[in-house]
Amino acid sequence: MLYKWNIVGHHKQLLQLEREIKDGNLSHAYLFSGPKQGGKFTIAKIVAKILQCPNNFCRACKDCDMIKKEIHPDTVIIRDRGESIKIDEVRELIRTTNLTHQGKYRIIIIENIERMPIEAQNSFLKTLEEPPNGTIFLLTTNQIDQVLLTIQSRVRHYNFSTIDDAELTEYIEKKFGHRPDTEEIVNIAQGRPGLAISLIEKPENFTHQKNLYHQIEKFLKKNDLAQKFLFIDEIEKDFDEVELFLDAFTRYLRKLIFEYSHTPDHPLRNRFSLNDIVNMFDVLEKTRYFIRRNINKKLALENLLIQTEK
Repeated sequence: MLYKWNIVGHHKQLLQLEREIKDGNLSHAYLFSGPKQGGKFTIAKIVAKILQCPNNFCRACKDCDMIKKEIHPDTVIIRDRGESIKIDEVRELIRTTNLTHQGKYRIIIIENIERMPIEAQNSFLKTLEEPPNGTIFLLTTNQIDQVLLTIQSRVRHYNFSTIDDAELTEYIEKKFGHRPDTEEIVNIAQGRPGLAISLIEKPENFTHQKNLYHQIEKFLKKNDLAQKFLFIDEIEKDFDEVELFLDAFTRYLRKLIFEYSHTPDHPLRNRFSLNDIVNMFDVLEKTRYFIRRNINKKLALENLLIQTEK
């Protein structure tokens, strides 16, 4: 590698990015797609540092430090704050993009561009089609199916999928040493290094994930629709909490399918057949689809938990 990325996995993609930078074969716009907390945004910031640093990505100069702190005058960073990116924000971004930049590039990083509603994406598209000279867009998305095809057709697309459990385990043990909970952390992270690091560095996140997992286990073991609906009332207004819940539910159903295949006398077989679990998994994925499209989140979640009643 030409640069010290400090990124676990994604070697093929990083090598290709390095080649493009070295050969001067840069696109005016990149779209980094993949699961949440998989490293996309971190990679986008490193690319910005490489391009803006006058000392071959030294990590120590003023430019590198300002990008790290997200205050670089020629590197505009729009963070995902959990809300939609409003049309007025996009108009301000377009205005900023057209300003004269001091360095070689004006770099625009947008985290999770799917947060732009269709109207905002269409407004942004005009600038993406004909950007000012020296402008490079680095866009990320957790949900590429919510990014307009017209935007996708005007970017160079890199997909950063989940990484192998063995590689993630090796990374954790190298960075944090041997831990008795590494296997559980890797299981929760599902190939997402950013999530794994968060679980280690913020023990309260780890505890919360385990509590959600045990809550789902209770839901499957016992009929109590009123309690399940109360739970939905507690989480449905918090998008991140809903995502955590659906992730935990996905992990639990995958575990069940595996256990059903290897444990003929599994205790939950008295309540659910393997076909029931597979159908529940299908309903869960549809629930995720509906929620991402803002289609009655509460109703979708309630319908999911109705599947746990027998």
